[in-house]
Amino acid sequence: MKCPKCLSENREGAKFCNECGHKLELACPKCRNLNRPGSKFCDECGHELSKPFKPKESPEPSKSIQELSKTPESLPLIEGERRQATIVFSDLSGYTAMNEKLDPEEVERIMSRIKKESVRIVESYGGIVNQFVGDEILALFGIPTGYEDDPIRAVKAAMELHKMVRQISPGIENRIGKPLTMHTGINSGLIVTNLRDDRDGLYGITGETVNTGARLKSQAESDAILVSPETNKLISPYFKTVALEEIRLKGKTKPITPYRVMGESKIQTRFEAAEQKGFTTYTGREKELAILHDCLENAVRREGQFVTVMGEEGIGKSRLHYEFRHKLDRDKVTVLQGRCQPYGRNIPYFPFIDALRRGLHLREEDSPADLLEKAVTNIRAIDPSLEQFIPLYLHLLSIPSYYSLPEHLHGKELRKAMEQALAVMITL
Repeated sequence: MKCPKCLSENREGAKFCNECGHKLELACPKCRNLNRPGSKFCDECGHELSKPFKPKESPEPSKSIQELSKTPESLPLIEGERRQATIVFSDLSGYTAMNEKLDPEEVERIMSRIKKESVRIVESYGGIVNQFVGDEILALFGIPTGYEDDPIRAVKAAMELHKMVRQISPGIENRIGKPLTMHTGINSGLIVTNLRDDRDGLYGITGETVNTGARLKSQAESDAILVSPETNKLISPYFKTVALEEIRLKGKTKPITPYRVMGESKIQTRFEAAEQKGFTTYTGREKELAILHDCLENAVRREGQFVTVMGEEGIGKSRLHYEFRHKLDRDKVTVLQGRCQPYGRNIPYFPFIDALRRGLHLREEDSPADLLEKAVTNIRAIDPSLEQFIPLYLHLLSIPSYYSLPEHLHGKELRKAMEQALAVMITL
């Protein structure tokens, strides 16, 4: 058995590397679950660990890897392909303390939970977890599928990874004498990648981008996310970052300035970023604006309106919406705005929940207690008649509270009640 950390050979069934002491685990060829050394079958999916996993043939004709690699947007070439990507190295602080203070089986359960959640989080943002090495996560964004906002997706995923571990920590830190946290390094740039043996990670990756990302991780303090200057340019102005002192990384001739991610800014779209710089004079859409204002007048007369704006990318849909909103009399009209996200969890009613969160002035950085207090106070301030819907609003917003839903509400009845609560909020 080869150690994934130092690559030394160990006897079959060894639990720890005889060269570096790293804990050895068997990755299931089918589901990638980590199993104890000596296991014959995966304790997650039941696959025989000594046999490679062969997916069932698709009913539709499937292409071989060689065929797929002929198209630019497909999987990386077997012999190696140059790709622009963002790489995330995230390491668990407190892993050594867990191994010293807790039973090995409990450590394994905790790490299994963290790894499964990590895969879910990374994949929800369009990335892949390329490899787990002990307590380190190596995630890739831009491979095999690339998006123009891969660096933004990578940072959002890293922030959620950190949040997930912070939520797990309270039940463990008192017993090990320190909190569980992640520390992360992120870099963007050109890498060379190729498919390889799954036991060594899904993709082999090389290049200075990889080295810099790994070294930024080693420089990051507990619960800190450090990004390179290249990544910082790509995520600005969507995140608040702080430049740190220059550091010299091993193997680099010049020092680099790392940036620490402090949180998301209020800007969420390219349009909002362009708004900061200022727009040119808006002309040529008088007819469309007149239609929108006519619809608004009908809505004010309590004649419900639903308007869909359609058009090719770049034609000016967001600008039309902006110009319409900014000419409204806010003393007479209340604007609730929600948007869909191209990544993240698939949450029912998300645009309405987003509008509700904005309307109640709730922020991501608010503590659970602050979220509860602000939500209840602001709901009551909007209209006393909303009091009866408070448990439903808190349920939609995923805010823990002492309010409980009526026992008869579940399944279809719960969905109807949530839709009614949202409709009442919007139509007041």
